[in-house]
Amino acid sequence: MDRRRIGFFAAGAVLFAGVVVVLRGGGAPGPADAGITAQPPPPTSLTAFASDGVLAPSPGSVPDAPEGLEAAPGPGSLVVAWTGGAPGYEVRWGLGDVSRTRLVTGSPVELRLPDGREQRVEVRAVDGFGQRSAPASVSGAPGPVGVSEPGAYHLLDRFEGASAPDPARWRLTAKPGCARAGAGSDEEAAALVVATTCAGVPAVLRSRAPLVLREDGAELGRFAVGAGAPIANGELALELAPGPVAALSGAELPPGALRLLVRATGGSVTARVLTAEGDRTRELRPLDGVAPGTGHVWELVLRRDGALVLLDGEPVATSPVVPAWREATALISVSGPIGQRVPVWLAGLGGAPSAAPPLVGPVRVEVTPQGGAAGSGVGAPAGQLRLTVSHALSRERDEPLVALVSGVPVPLRRAVDGAPFRADTGLPLVGDVPAGVASVSPDGVVGVRLDLGFDATATHAELELGPGGAVPVAANPEPGPPQSALPRPSARVLDASGRPLPPGTPVPRGRVVVEVELVGAPAQHGLAGLAGFGLWLDGTRIASVPTAVGGPAVAGTYRVAVNTGALPGGPLSEGPHMVEARLFGTSGSTRPTSAFASFFAAR
Repeated sequence: MDRRRIGFFAAGAVLFAGVVVVLRGGGAPGPADAGITAQPPPPTSLTAFASDGVLAPSPGSVPDAPEGLEAAPGPGSLVVAWTGGAPGYEVRWGLGDVSRTRLVTGSPVELRLPDGREQRVEVRAVDGFGQRSAPASVSGAPGPVGVSEPGAYHLLDRFEGASAPDPARWRLTAKPGCARAGAGSDEEAAALVVATTCAGVPAVLRSRAPLVLREDGAELGRFAVGAGAPIANGELALELAPGPVAALSGAELPPGALRLLVRATGGSVTARVLTAEGDRTRELRPLDGVAPGTGHVWELVLRRDGALVLLDGEPVATSPVVPAWREATALISVSGPIGQRVPVWLAGLGGAPSAAPPLVGPVRVEVTPQGGAAGSGVGAPAGQLRLTVSHALSRERDEPLVALVSGVPVPLRRAVDGAPFRADTGLPLVGDVPAGVASVSPDGVVGVRLDLGFDATATHAELELGPGGAVPVAANPEPGPPQSALPRPSARVLDASGRPLPPGTPVPRGRVVVEVELVGAPAQHGLAGLAGFGLWLDGTRIASVPTAVGGPAVAGTYRVAVNTGALPGGPLSEGPHMVEARLFGTSGSTRPTSAFASFFAAR
């Protein structure tokens, strides 16, 4: 079959003015997918092609090998780093045969190694055509996984079971369809994987056991999380709230709440201790060795003279904050870009002994405009409805807050006294649900409708049931294995000398240059191998550029020269035109990705 036909049927696109990127990945089909019941697989290799009047790029010399290769031990991992100027790299590792592979765009790279054994690592530079350098090699063993003082924790979960997270210990809440959590496998083994599918919406793991402070001694309590640091523009937070909250979200915290916020911005990571009064963190040392996406153990130590932040057992920051409460809800919050996967392999609470209440369920709360009907399922024991809602109001209205649980009104109140009512901050609410009110469907769902007197969206909702009888249990959506994606493409039309055209300037007749740039954003599990890309002008293929000469390429920048007066269909007509750069992976399971550039041809 002609490759143009293969590309044409690959997927549809939504087109905007200027340059558009279309990521043809999973998810709901777009308008152009409607009515397509079967699609041929995309090509896994391309043959070089250039129509009349088109000059496509070709491979040059083999790239230089990476330099300065190092492998530093992390908690249950190796962090591999090097220097080099190639657009991509191939990382191979193993116990001797280096049979495992990952394609990345740069350094550092974390290799999770749950078995703890020494590994041999090879790194090769990869140019834009898939040519590989000679390997640079190094060996190393992962570091231990643990907290600084194990005896200071009375609850310590390593998430090693196949059923992680244990519903008796943890409750996951998130905006519907925005997060999944489950036991990891392969590189993610011996960890709970929290996968986010909505940008900026936190997925929250709540400890069912509270953190209770000690009444004597200099140290009051501790909260520890061992997890992968967030990727670029992501956040990991250790939160303590003096009330029965489902989640804390937004710019401002309720009175008494604490948040250790680990944020990845660009290529750096910061850690700050935040309260309702603001940020009073004092850094003890910079976090130069912490790269986005790498794993570490963070500990928030609460003392009578202030808070201390430990990174892998070493002090990195302090804050003068001292809790005024005795007991708090402990939350692990993950947010960031779509597709972020954060492995959590350790969580601990230290302080006065505490325990989770007996488990009933768990059930899943679905907040909809319709809610649920009374008596439509199994009557549940008495429980506590926990909600976090977002709204757009500038000031609070003096109206009662109510949720209809299975059609029955349940009064709501702030989960933390004095919690702020702001459009940029989630409002934590709680309501006491009498026995027999919540009706649980056969698949473990309780329907709820909000009646707050204003428009609001429940970003997080859960029902903590007390003892009193069994109910159907809701299934936990698993995150599934990690998926690799092609690099993000962009395309633009340049003048004959390869310089950008001023906005709105018509492209003169004669030679123009189409530049295709493929940028591999930092990826926790690597990028999909690139077989090459095709170039279409107004729907007609004018070039194919293979990029798997010595193996799959990762990323790169390419320039294709086009003589607009010598194309097979004749000179390019005056008026608007469209160029599409369509990428193909070396795996048939990788869906194509496209970028578009529009331009106006002069007379």
